Formats: sequence, structure tokens, C-alpha cells
Amino acid sequence: MLSWAPLLLGAINSYGPIGFNYGFALYFLTYQHGFVKRGLVGEMLSPLHWLPRTRLITLEYLFLAAAFGLTYVVFRALLFGDAAERRFSAALLGAPALLPHIGYLFAQPDVTLYLLLLVCVWLFVRARPVVATGVSCAICCVALLEHEAFSLMFYPLVAAILLHLVLRRRLHWGFAAGHVVLFATAFLVVMHWGALKVSPDTVLAEAQARTDVAIQRQVFDVMASTFAQQEALVRRMYTPGVLRILAASVLLTAPYLWLLGRLVLQTLEASNARRLQRGLTLGMFAAPLLLFAMGHDTTRWIGAMCIDATLFLFFLYLTEPDGSAARTTLRNWATGRSFVPWLIYLVGIGPYGATGLRTAEQVVSAWWGP
Repeated sequence: MLSWAPLLLGAINSYGPIGFNYGFALYFLTYQHGFVKRGLVGEMLSPLHWLPRTRLITLEYLFLAAAFGLTYVVFRALLFGDAAERRFSAALLGAPALLPHIGYLFAQPDVTLYLLLLVCVWLFVRARPVVATGVSCAICCVALLEHEAFSLMFYPLVAAILLHLVLRRRLHWGFAAGHVVLFATAFLVVMHWGALKVSPDTVLAEAQARTDVAIQRQVFDVMASTFAQQEALVRRMYTPGVLRILAASVLLTAPYLWLLGRLVLQTLEASNARRLQRGLTLGMFAAPLLLFAMGHDTTRWIGAMCIDATLFLFFLYLTEPDGSAARTTLRNWATGRSFVPWLIYLVGIGPYGATGLRTAEQVVSAWWGP
């Protein structure tokens, strides 16, 4: 039963609102007026000329089902392994930033980015390092077409894996450097040529003509805005209410963040990683926090940081030999006396949303009003 707990937690939290949802606007952003960043999924769905509420809900649940299903495919050895492996994987996949978070967000682009990230992790676990490096580079570039924030949200995990493989002499540093250079080049191309070529009003009118759901204009405004205009918009969005929810979210999940940081450091140390690698890895996992300057979706960035750390732990476990010190470190946590209290806490505080932990939003709403 514990093996299926993350799936259950993800499913029962997938009840996000369909109407006026920021992420659903991306289903209507296409390449009709030229290349535009974040237009990949919209272009894929452009042959569907009419997307009513029921079809949008169906599409989103299909994406969620793919994300949940692929999680179980990639990590089936852990989720259906021995008792320690089941406890370890179920607790971390049922934690606030994983399947409950993906289900609670319910919308693009994070679900698709998570799917692409899972494919990269699967490659590094199953394929030869050189093959995984080449194919994952192409996948990461595709992810940039879905959303350029992949560069800070999830690419740090890929970079941490590349660093680990190079330092363990499983991969020549030149292949890793080529991966980073090609990805950085793709990022610059997307950012330079990805601005909206027409007025946001034009795209909004075309989008609204394809659905019976109100489309939020903001995503189209961002596509057409300069960096300075986007910064001004972000400052306006950091309202006192958003900041209160952020503070409550950090306070409530501080033990979760500490747990992940401790497990990453202890597991790397057990695998004989040097202090420099441990510091660089934690620094890379903190990279999503830089997005605080680019958007007020604060707990999306915190969630990405935790996803990177969690999937890195899974990668280490699956690529280290049986009986290794790294595996023993994680198994000891899963079989220790503190595991059950940790499990109750991780499940009880609920998932991260876009701008706050669900529990934090409820607490702040109770004290300060909606």
C-alpha cells in the first residue's frame, strides 16, 4: 500500500481551477505569427480548433496521468523494492514538492517540464553516460521551447548529474561541457527570438475564439514585454498577501528543506564526494530561487528546488552498487525511528501550489482574510 501512496496523494490534490488559469493560456499560444517562447504545447495542440472546458480538463488530466505514470516507470525499482526502498521513495515522492505539488498545480507548463526531466533522469540511470548526455541535451533544449524557466528550475539537476559523472570518471568532461554550451546557446536563441511578434490583444482574441473558458491575458503580455516591464509587473505582484503566504510557507516547510539538504550532503559524503562537489551541488539546487526576481510564483521555485534534490537522491541510489555507503545512508533514514514522524509531517502539511503551500494559504486566509 505504501508504494501507491504518492500516486494517491497526487490524484486527490489534482483539483485545480480551470477557469481563468494562467497556465491554460499556454494551450493557445502558437507559432501562427512566428516563433514565440512557451509556444511548444500550444503549437502541438493547434490542430484542435475548439477547446471547451471539458476538453481542457481532459487534456490536463492526460498530462497529469503521463507524469504520474512515468514517475512510477522510472522509479519502479524503488517504489516496489524492499521495505526500506518503498519507505524512502514513497515518503519523498509524497512530499510537498513532488506528486502532490504536480497534481495541485494542475496546469502547464510545470507538468510538461517535469515529464521531460523524468526522461532525462531515466536516461542517466539506464543508458550509457555518453548516450544519456547526448539525448538529454536534445530533451533539455526541447524543454526550453515549452518554458525558458527550465534553465533555472530543472536544468540544475541535469548539471549536478553531469558533474557527478565527470568527477566519478564515468564521463569525459568534454561531453559535459558540450552539453552545457549547447543548452546555453539554445537558451540565448529562445530568449532573443522568442518575443511575441503581434499585439497581445490579437493573440487573446484568437485564443478566446477557440474556447468557452476565460483566458488570462497576462501570459501574452509577458511574451510581448521587455525585461524592465516584466520586472515592474513582478514588483506589483509581490503584494503583502503574497509575502505573508511565502513567509508562512517557508516556516512550515523549513524542516522539509533541511531534511533534503541533509540527505543530499550525507549521501554525497558517503559516496566519497569532495567538499567542492557537495557545495556546488547544493548551490545548483538553490538556483530556482533566482526566479523570485522574475515572477511571484514563489513556491513553484521552491518546489523545483526540492524536486531537483529528491530526484538526485534517487539517481544516486539507483546508480550506486548494492551495499554501498550512499545506499546505506538513505536506507538508514528510511528504517530509523524518526521515519514515521517525518512521513506524517511530509504528508500532513500538504502540497506546494504556485504562490504558497496549501496549508500556509489556509492559515494566512484564516488570520488576514482571503
